[in-house]
Amino acid sequence: KPLDWKLIKAMIWTETGAAVTAWKTRPIQIGNTGDEGIKEVVIPARPRKYNIIIPKTWNTYLINKTDLIRSNPEYNIRAGIALLMIKMSETEKDKIVYDNENEDTYEVVEGDRGYSSIAKKIGTTQSVLTKLNGVKVIHPGDKLKYKKAHLEQYIPGWLLFTPENIQKQYNIDPTKAQPGHRGDHTYADKIRFTYALIVADESK
Repeated sequence: KPLDWKLIKAMIWTETGAAVTAWKTRPIQIGNTGDEGIKEVVIPARPRKYNIIIPKTWNTYLINKTDLIRSNPEYNIRAGIALLMIKMSETEKDKIVYDNENEDTYEVVEGDRGYSSIAKKIGTTQSVLTKLNGVKVIHPGDKLKYKKAHLEQYIPGWLLFTPENIQKQYNIDPTKAQPGHRGDHTYADKIRFTYALIVADESK
């Protein structure tokens, strides 16, 4: 399901609005003084998750673009969307993808150090070799069954994009607020109210 653009618009209006000076530079407020969230998109702390979720074409707006994210509204909005998506996603996982169902045989040679090195050589995964051959010490001349396969990363699920979840993930979790970083406890209510206005205006 595509991300609801009206929800992002409601976030922008909640974060700033045209009457606020920051509207012209940081409309969605990522990159404010003390904001740690910007680090997740400028120098991703979880690069695997970042690479799964964020389109490569967005890298020119995000990676090492701290100054532009803080001063250019387009960069700021893109960074805010990227951070929201990262925050709302579950931890990434690996899955084995078989290139085909053909089962082949590989003969171990001198220099093979184990399943890991062999898997890279023949285009499969260590877990596939283990599944087909069991766990064992290998010797030159041993024959191993294998199937061509590779690992892919995926996001197993997402939090619902409700105002309450957006408040907890993007603004502040009221139950975990720290002194000096209290966030906006009415954030979810503001998102809900603003979203309703946008929907009503669209239906005119």
